Amino acid sequence: MMKEHVFVSAIIYARNNEKEISKTLESIDTVLNKTFINYEIVIVNDFSEDKTLQIIRNTIPSLRGNIIVINLSRKHGVENAMMAGLNKSMGDFVYEFDSAIIDYNIDLIPQLYKKAVTGFDIVSASTELSSSFSKLFYKVINRISYLDLDLGTERIRLVTRRALNAMLCLKEKVRYRKALYAYTGYAKAKVEFLSTGNYPQKKLNRENVALALDVLVSFSNFGLRISHYLSFLFFFFSIFMLGYSVYNYVFNRNVVEGWTTIMILISTGFAGLFFIIGMLGEYISRILIESQNRPFYSTKSVELYKEKPGAKNNAEAEVAVTNSI
Repeated sequence: MMKEHVFVSAIIYARNNEKEISKTLESIDTVLNKTFINYEIVIVNDFSEDKTLQIIRNTIPSLRGNIIVINLSRKHGVENAMMAGLNKSMGDFVYEFDSAIIDYNIDLIPQLYKKAVTGFDIVSASTELSSSFSKLFYKVINRISYLDLDLGTERIRLVTRRALNAMLCLKEKVRYRKALYAYTGYAKAKVEFLSTGNYPQKKLNRENVALALDVLVSFSNFGLRISHYLSFLFFFFSIFMLGYSVYNYVFNRNVVEGWTTIMILISTGFAGLFFIIGMLGEYISRILIESQNRPFYSTKSVELYKEKPGAKNNAEAEVAVTNSI
């Protein structure tokens, strides 16, 4: 089989993956070596608290090609951590692996490349197997976003250099790559695959909820629309209560004045106001984040492993320690 002459980068996110990271690296390295002449593997270690980094270092001598290990100084989450790898990548085509867990046929990797060279700048591997929380989130964001999104659960993504550069140049501080790639306008395609079922379901936790809220606020008019709708709702409710009070005053003079109506009006009115103020607070916080212009990630060290000339299973390491990027 003829190897492709383009230079390819593979960015792999790792966070407490000591059980699967070695097999994943060997599998990805094998298929890349069969498909491409030149490639690099960039591993982003998102402050793993187990033996992930040690296992990565032990596995590297058996890999071919150039290997880069980026160690982050604290936990950043998938989106910001992957930015560290994407900024470091050099490939004409860049694979994005958001997880070190493989639940697909490894031949899916060259399949994405074959699809890309037919005229697509963004090709993703998509599956229907996802958690109910993910399905609900994608359904909501696809419906209400002003970007006309068609998002879903993805395991791998392959992007061309021009699409990646366009995404990296966007000044959004909420780095949700699926939406940002859609914002660039480059041609996108999906390749469906059947999951083996060994991928863990996403749990509903604070990190996932925070990301979902950030995406809804940043890539849709969700908050403003709800605030507007509630403003109109409580306005008409207040008008109705005013008319009701006048009616009782004119036509029902024997009515006993009570606190129930007043409490209903006050409680519902203030509930609406507090919700609207909360949504405005979210947008104000986004303005603060944008104005601070802080870096997306901070790097503890970068390890460069280059294959020695004439050697197949040996690697020499250069370790550079940086403050922050």
